[in-house]
Amino acid sequence: MSGPLAPTPSGPAPVLLARGVGKVYQSRGAAGGPRVANHDLHLRLDAGEVVALLGPNGAGKTTFLRQVAGQLLPTSGSIVVAGVDIVAEPLEAKRFLSVIPQECQPMQELTVEEQIRGFARLKGVPAASLDATVEEILRDVGLVAERGQIVRELSGGFKRRVLIAVAMASATPRLMLLDEPTTGLDPEARRQVWSVIRGLRRRGLGILLTTHYIEEAEILADRVVIISGGRFTVSGTVEEIRNRLPYRGRLIVLRADRLTAAGAEAVRALETRWRVTLREPSTIWFEVPDPFDRDTVGELARLASLGVQASLRPVSLEDAYLTVVGTPEALV
Repeated sequence: MSGPLAPTPSGPAPVLLARGVGKVYQSRGAAGGPRVANHDLHLRLDAGEVVALLGPNGAGKTTFLRQVAGQLLPTSGSIVVAGVDIVAEPLEAKRFLSVIPQECQPMQELTVEEQIRGFARLKGVPAASLDATVEEILRDVGLVAERGQIVRELSGGFKRRVLIAVAMASATPRLMLLDEPTTGLDPEARRQVWSVIRGLRRRGLGILLTTHYIEEAEILADRVVIISGGRFTVSGTVEEIRNRLPYRGRLIVLRADRLTAAGAEAVRALETRWRVTLREPSTIWFEVPDPFDRDTVGELARLASLGVQASLRPVSLEDAYLTVVGTPEALV
């Protein structure tokens, strides 16, 4: 098996193992040919691990989640959830799955506790352990004080917590799939949901989430997978992905349209040394090999002496993401 996400043969059994997964849609029209939604995707996800799928709209994030959830059959490859093939034994595999789609809403007229209790019974939680299970879930998602509230009276962040609680209401949860879990939430509510997801990780659940928010991937994920054009282009920890860039920092010149003659000449001189990755009327971004070495810091000081407003910063996951999405071969 090849590819950046090929699973390792050693260690405990993963909660998710995808090998060579692909999806091709056959066109029904005479003019169009087959459309490849995703291709040759490999992913191993272990218990207590959070993996974030990061990519633009149409990259294939939700398609892959639907394949893992057993909602969309793959054209090729295999998907194994907690040791069970999702295609060959979908009902058995789904016993270990909890899924929260992006557009999902909780039942508005039930109380928080009624909703959790009802889904726990539907998902096979034994009657003898039902009360204890509900109490544990309420504590884990921070809904003890809201247990008696009608769901429609809750804020968006609390409603998202109710969805996560319902997804946890299972006798055998092993893997949770979260599709854009904080879309539409304000910053405070988003951080509340992040806290809940961290708690699920500590409980030992494997979590696969999709997101548009780079900050969310940086904060939550043990590993980030960047998907572009239906392919897993790059994966690793945030630090590993940053280190695969051919540069280590950026020098950013501000108010580039208001430079003195001496300042403009100094900036032009930098263009002979360092690559320009962004040029706008008021901003110029340079790639620098090391934002903290003496030579680079010296250049920053020289610019300042000429009245040039500039700053240095190390590369970020956003830099890597934009590099991959723009030119996928850059980090392969």
